[in-house]
Amino acid sequence: MTNQDPLKFFEQVYGEIPEWVQKMSCFSPKALEYYTKLRHEIMADGAISKKDKELILVGINAARRYKRSMIYHTKGAIDSGATIMEIADILTVCIISRGIPAWLTGIEAIRFAESYTNTKLEESNMSNNLVTLDNIDDCICYYNEETGGSIPLWVELLKKASPNVLQRYSNLRKLVLSDHVVSRKIKELVLVGVNVAERYRDGVKIHVNGAKKHGATDKEIAEVCLVAVLTAGIPAWFEGSDFLSLDEK
Repeated sequence: MTNQDPLKFFEQVYGEIPEWVQKMSCFSPKALEYYTKLRHEIMADGAISKKDKELILVGINAARRYKRSMIYHTKGAIDSGATIMEIADILTVCIISRGIPAWLTGIEAIRFAESYTNTKLEESNMSNNLVTLDNIDDCICYYNEETGGSIPLWVELLKKASPNVLQRYSNLRKLVLSDHVVSRKIKELVLVGVNVAERYRDGVKIHVNGAKKHGATDKEIAEVCLVAVLTAGIPAWFEGSDFLSLDEK
């Protein structure tokens, strides 16, 4: 789309020209031209598919409770081949990082997807065979496996303050991050995106390590950080790039 009119580009993407695009075109057409080229470059199929990039942006914006952008990218995800179940699976991931308000925001994405596709979210067939964490020792073993032997401070403190809460949260975390219609790797990359967007370094570290453990490359992590730039600005790249190696490009 190098030479495409930005207004026509966004009309094709969204089915209309959003007001923010019209105003940027009015006040700074050159800025819109550069932004459009940046968006096109970042959202193209690469190490991560365009569909998964759109899904990642659905998750980031649900976690940030930014409905408008979330809906734009819900449309983009569906147009790129995503299903309502994939959108729902992505949204559950946000609960473990940003709580139930992320899900409440995400409900609007599901409603939009149902209306846009004229279909309904079906009942999940997620396996019930996942082994539960029945006690605190199981939880500590779980985090040992997740982190390679380094128990996070927040786990240690929650164990002391409220072991029952830790046990229930850990089971939720384990269930949400299991492979379902969306892979564990993509779920970890969603959480990388959420945490670089909100500049939460500890969260970035946890989920970069989680993504790599499940097969993600530095190239994929870099693409997630760039995707986050579109909704959270260049600080998202600053935070994520700290975890990239030039030797892995």
